[in-house]
Amino acid sequence: MNNFDEIEQIPPCSRPFDEIFNATLNLDHTIDVHVHKHYTNCFAKHFYLYCDNVRICELFIKDKRETGHHFHYVLSEVPALTIGSEYRIYDDRYLFCYLDMNVLLQDEKICSLYHTDEVMGAHYHKFYTTFRFFSPLAKDGYVVYCMDGKENILTLEKDSDTGVFHGRVNEDIAGATYYFLVRINGKIISSNDPYAKCLTDQSIKGVVVDPNKVKIDLNENCLPTLDSPTDSIIYEMSVRDMTSFKHTSIRHKGKFLGLTELSCKSKNNNPIGLDYIRYLGVTHVQLLPIFDFCTLCDDNPLESYNWGYDPLYYNSPEGSYCSNPHDPYSKMIELKKMVASFHKAGIRVVMDVVYNHVFNMESSCFEKICPRYYFRYREDGSISNGSFCGNEFNTSHPMARKFIVESCLYWVKEFGIDGFRFDLMGLIDIDTINEVKEKCRLLKPDFIIYGEGWDMPTTLSSEKMTKMYNANKVNGVGFFNDRFRDIVKGKSSDMELAVKGYLLGDYNYIDGFKHVYLGSCIPLAFPPLFNNPDQSINYVECHDNATLFDKIKISNNFENEEDWLKRINLINAATILSFGIPFIHAGQEIGLSKKGVHNSYNAGDNINHFDYDKMDERWKMVEYFKDLVKIRKIIPVFRLKDKEIISKVVSFKNLNEGGLLINYVGKETLPYKSISIIINPSNKTLNYEFANYYTLIFNENGYLNEGIHVKTLQASPLSFNILIED
Repeated sequence: MNNFDEIEQIPPCSRPFDEIFNATLNLDHTIDVHVHKHYTNCFAKHFYLYCDNVRICELFIKDKRETGHHFHYVLSEVPALTIGSEYRIYDDRYLFCYLDMNVLLQDEKICSLYHTDEVMGAHYHKFYTTFRFFSPLAKDGYVVYCMDGKENILTLEKDSDTGVFHGRVNEDIAGATYYFLVRINGKIISSNDPYAKCLTDQSIKGVVVDPNKVKIDLNENCLPTLDSPTDSIIYEMSVRDMTSFKHTSIRHKGKFLGLTELSCKSKNNNPIGLDYIRYLGVTHVQLLPIFDFCTLCDDNPLESYNWGYDPLYYNSPEGSYCSNPHDPYSKMIELKKMVASFHKAGIRVVMDVVYNHVFNMESSCFEKICPRYYFRYREDGSISNGSFCGNEFNTSHPMARKFIVESCLYWVKEFGIDGFRFDLMGLIDIDTINEVKEKCRLLKPDFIIYGEGWDMPTTLSSEKMTKMYNANKVNGVGFFNDRFRDIVKGKSSDMELAVKGYLLGDYNYIDGFKHVYLGSCIPLAFPPLFNNPDQSINYVECHDNATLFDKIKISNNFENEEDWLKRINLINAATILSFGIPFIHAGQEIGLSKKGVHNSYNAGDNINHFDYDKMDERWKMVEYFKDLVKIRKIIPVFRLKDKEIISKVVSFKNLNEGGLLINYVGKETLPYKSISIIINPSNKTLNYEFANYYTLIFNENGYLNEGIHVKTLQASPLSFNILIED
């Protein structure tokens, strides 16, 4: 044990002047020195390299120049430096600064030398707790923990081979708060634990968690069998948005517990919250970030609003979603209760994870503990910013990849999570995603993984990016299919909302629609994007950009609201029954609007909440959507996962008025002789005569329990019709 006075051990021979005198090592092993003119009014003649008060050598001045308020020097290449030692640069007046060596952790060869398989962070046992953090460049490391109001300091030992500091407190310290101190380049820096499982309110300090105090039955045995990813129907939602509507009986508005409440009703006595989601029949909910994120106050969350794509601590639940953020354990318990409630309802939980960037790199625990290791840099030393959020997580570095993989596994093991949606997945390297996939599926064979596979402007090489055009390198991983979105409804950017897709009236996209309907894995109009349809996340709306209703209101402004809602039903039908994995954003099923606010990440509850009054008003659309889900579940051909079988089973025929006939045959995949779908995207009635009698089981009114026997179908305007031949 130590006290704080013993930590600061700067030699008395001189003092550093960080503000006016600093030195930085470059990748070519030269040294940049900046000396402020407040310190001296002339150039120095000599500089010396020291280690542990021992002179190593004189550093020759290769270049010098005046730059504004500074004298700038480039010093000669230094000899090989020892990782973990502290070096100082002295001038000819015998004043010094510490040499910033952080650039060494941009060297891939150096990074590859340091890694471990050991458990990181705080790991609790009944009679002891171990602490570990990774910082190869650091000279000293400590953990400061507080029990019963008393702070204690433990000096950690360093394993020079792995770069890991480690130590153990030999007593029961469950519930203790803690943080790390690390000495790098002569400075003592305090930081929270990147692996912290829970933090105090406002994320001030980590908390040592006794896992026995947060044990809850997650009801995973209640989940129905999921034989294939294409059996999935994903419903994207926010914990806060789904529970924050003022005019409901949900007690815990905006909280995890709000999605555990049952028998809550709307004004018209329709189900809301968890009961509503279960009523729809979806198989998965995708939750916008539920880990600890910035910008919201835990104590007063209603003072502001944010979706949560500004990560702070990846392994700790978000405090503003907790009923009592002052109780660290309650965050974990209440989140687990929510997951358990979904599982009991037969619904799997997908977690939206944001491992591609942090909210603020400079203040993040990763950068504090191990500078320049966890983030990508360009060749010129600037920060790579493919995320457009100021930074990128360097997923290729061994300990960065280890963090992501272990974080994912922690959420699966501890909270029962059933899938991950990776934000900006293109910024994460293929090896990392494949490792996450393989290890998660060892725990849960039906685990699903998908993400945004965009080609981002990153320093990560193109062949290593987990993007759509590398889909063949990550079999079993899904991608948001922008081609599906753009062809079905039209462009989504603010400047292109007037551009229509096939189902909004541009029939030039009909062949493109056939391609995306088949899961974008069969060469038809376009080359394939995917190996099989289980990689295609078929969506037209998500939390980003305009809602489907707001898009149609602009692109089809010549129509009335009744027509807009019919088109939404039509598009939802195509999304649910296309080959691949259907993805629905909460409110899409009833045509909710964001009142023209397309990027509503901080727009508040009035814009983002799920409007249950509007749900009551448009309850027929809810029933229509529910029927679509039912049909996908009961007719297996809509869930086929093999492109070879799909190409043999499905055929198309163009009809008048931009209409399309989709025909399904094949005894192996159908419970009927054949199935026909007639899509009418026009405002006119479409007549089609069959060779034989068919039974109409689904039209603009939804599922027809008794069916209608027809030989000639009069397809209503803006309708999706399903017929079977017995």
